[in-house]
Amino acid sequence: MERRTSRMVRFPIMDELPPRKKPLAPVAGLVAAVLAATAVGFWPDSSEPATATPAASASAPAPVPPSSAPVASTFDQVQTLVDAQNEALLSGDEAGWLAPVDKKLRPRYRTIFRNLRALDLTAADMGIDGELKQKGATLITRVGLTYCFSGTVCPAYRLDPTDGAPKMINTLTWTPRDGSWVITKMAASGVPNYLQPAPWENTALTIAQGKRVIVAGPKSQGANVRRILPLAEKAAAVADRYAAKLNNPQTRYRIYLADDKAWKSWYARPSPPWSIAYHLTLNRIGSDIVVRAGKVMPEGNRYITEVIQHELGHAVTLNGNRNTDEKKDQWLVEGVAEYIGNQPAKLQNTYSRDALRYVQSRGRTAKTIALPPVTGKSDDLAVTRLYANGHFAVGCMAAKYGETKMLDFVAMVLHEGVDIDAASQIHYGKPFKTVDKACVKWIKSQI
Repeated sequence: MERRTSRMVRFPIMDELPPRKKPLAPVAGLVAAVLAATAVGFWPDSSEPATATPAASASAPAPVPPSSAPVASTFDQVQTLVDAQNEALLSGDEAGWLAPVDKKLRPRYRTIFRNLRALDLTAADMGIDGELKQKGATLITRVGLTYCFSGTVCPAYRLDPTDGAPKMINTLTWTPRDGSWVITKMAASGVPNYLQPAPWENTALTIAQGKRVIVAGPKSQGANVRRILPLAEKAAAVADRYAAKLNNPQTRYRIYLADDKAWKSWYARPSPPWSIAYHLTLNRIGSDIVVRAGKVMPEGNRYITEVIQHELGHAVTLNGNRNTDEKKDQWLVEGVAEYIGNQPAKLQNTYSRDALRYVQSRGRTAKTIALPPVTGKSDDLAVTRLYANGHFAVGCMAAKYGETKMLDFVAMVLHEGVDIDAASQIHYGKPFKTVDKACVKWIKSQI
């Protein structure tokens, strides 16, 4: 995460997971990358904005002045329509939600409504972001929708999309019709927002709810959504145990299965060819996990479970953190996610051991457990080494000092942003260089 400035642009934490079937698998690229994503609008099926012509349509009930009246006098009228939509969304009133929307835009709005309701939306707020602009007989303004799921505490509405609750923003055109205003066009807001387009914005999702996990995907992933839910529920039970130990309970986990089209478009992120899954924090208000179905689902259940459990490991170790620069501790971010993701397997029975043996055979044995972050220019071996060595490093600290102290160390570094040496002296009673030297030796003895 970047440090905050007066013109805040938040860089999302995206914890990428490369393939791990064998050491030679292509895994080069930016791992646990801190990426800046620009906002894009949602278009239902093309790159052009959804536009409707002012044909006859149902109208919202609020009266408005003639279109020739000053724009300022219409602000409250439009805000009233927006407020009514928000209330309809929260109460489950689909007709109310669609009331001020032109019929050609209704499929788009209906998709948003049904997806959000099925994803366990529990808080939402809509507002006009900025001034109303008059263009002929129409009004144009940005409208934002903040949202929270599954009982998560949702901050008050804020204009800055990088602060407070996660937010969707679009520029809407309002056309006067039958004494009211009707939304006849939706376009990109022009405001940088790494959380757009969210999976629920642009696709009618197939959604399955379990006790602890919600799994969703496009229609093409319907069978996979049902297949993955029980595996995800078991993985969530493991993640919940670690969330309790870290005093970082999660309300509910969301996993999106992306087909090839969705993988390229969700969250405005071009995906590197090696990536198979990622965890993305939502303005520190929970997170989403996205899995590349075509790369993960053809594998066996054990592989699928490891991938999901790894990403849930990120959720319980990173969600809600106050660390502004955990990228520098990438070895620990990925190491503890691998540690959680591979439970209950013993360290020596995991992919990481084979990977480190391969790294060793190539003369790239790590001389420290605190490896520097990988970058977009890192080779396959560097990425493999970071994950596998980080996994064994966390395992070493658990073996030597106990899992409780290891997790306390993780929480202090990743959540609070405390330097690794200070955290080591507090929880291990030793300088980090002593821990580092001991674990390098320990790892060599284990592989």
